Amino acid sequence: MRPRTAVGLAALLALAAALASVAAGRARLPPEARVPSVELTGARGAAALHDWLAATGRAPLRVSGPDELPAGAVAVLAAPVTPLSAAEVERLLARTAAGGLLVYAAGAPGAQPLLDQRLQVSRPRLAGAGERAVPLAAHPLFDGLSLAGGGGSVASGLPGALPVAGGPGFTAAVSAPLGRGEVLLLAGPDLLENPRLAEADNLLFWARVAERGRLAFDEGHFAAARSPAPAAGRLTPLLLQLLAAAALLLWSLARRLGPIRPPPAQAARTAADYLASLGALYRSARAEPELAAAAWRAHRLRLQRQVGIAAALPDGQAAERLATLRPEAAPAFREAAARAARGPRDPAALARLVAGVARVEALLARRALAR
Repeated sequence: MRPRTAVGLAALLALAAALASVAAGRARLPPEARVPSVELTGARGAAALHDWLAATGRAPLRVSGPDELPAGAVAVLAAPVTPLSAAEVERLLARTAAGGLLVYAAGAPGAQPLLDQRLQVSRPRLAGAGERAVPLAAHPLFDGLSLAGGGGSVASGLPGALPVAGGPGFTAAVSAPLGRGEVLLLAGPDLLENPRLAEADNLLFWARVAERGRLAFDEGHFAAARSPAPAAGRLTPLLLQLLAAAALLLWSLARRLGPIRPPPAQAARTAADYLASLGALYRSARAEPELAAAAWRAHRLRLQRQVGIAAALPDGQAAERLATLRPEAAPAFREAAARAARGPRDPAALARLVAGVARVEALLARRALAR
C-alpha cells in the first residue's frame, strides 16, 4: 500500500473512532432500548415530541419520580418499566386528586402492578394494527381528532371511568375522575413515539395536553433499560463503522469504469415555459380566489404542524395564539389574514397574499434556526 493511501486510511479510521466515542458519550440510554424515553431518537423513543414541545415554547420537564413534579405540571408516565413503589403510587395519586392531570400510557401487563391495581386497569383485547381511534365521548382533548396508535385496548374499573377514544371493539383512551383531578389512561405509548408522532392528529393531541400545563415526563423508572450493554455489544457498532470507512476509502481509490456521462440534452420546453403556460391558464380562468383560498388553507395546516395552532381556529383567535407563542410573526400573520379575508380578485393581490404568507413562515423558520 502506498504511503499516502496508508495515511488516508489511518485518518478515516481515527475519525470514525472519534465520532463513535462522542455518540457513545452522549447517549444516556442504549440506542436499542425499547422504552419511550425522551432521550431516544429511535423507533420506540419520544425525543421528537420533547424537541417539538421545546421548539414551540412548551419546554417539558424530565423528572425521576412523583416527588419532583412541580405544581401545575401534567405528569406523563409513558410505559415505565421499573415498578413504582407503594409510596410513589400514593404520592402520585394524591397529587392528581388535588386537581392535577395524570397521563398514564400503560405498558406491558404486570409492569406496574401497584399502579394498575389502584387505577383498576385491565386490557380486554388487542386491536388490529393500524386501527384509527376516534372520539367515543365528549372530551376536550379528543374532540374531532383521529389518532394513529398501535392497536392496543385498555379499560378502568374506577367509578366514573369513561372511554373517550377508540373504535369498533377496542378502547384506546379512558378518562377517569380522581378527586378534583383526572387520570387519562392510554392503551400504550404509541401516540408519543417518534414514528407515529406526525401521523393523523397525534401531534395536535399532545399540543392540547400541553395547554393543560407543562408536561413532566417521568424518566426515573426506566432504570431496567439503563443497564450497560456487554462490552462486545458496545464494540460491534464501532467495528462496523471502521469497516465501512475502510471500504469507502478503497472504493474511492479504485479504477473508474469510464468517463462521467454528459448531462442529457435539454428538452425544447423548460420548466419556466411550463410555469408561464400554467400562469396564463390560471389568469384566463380567473382562478385567483380559489388559489388564494387554497394557499391560505395550506398555510394554516403548516402553522398547525409548526406551532401547534389548530387549523380549525378562526384567524383572529389564531393570531392571538401566535402572538403568545411567536410574537415576532403575529403582525405579519394578521396582515396576511386580512388579505385572505378580502379574497384576492387579481394576480397582483394574489401575489401580495402569497408574499405575506411567505413572510410569516420565514419569521417562524428564522426563530427555529436560531434555536
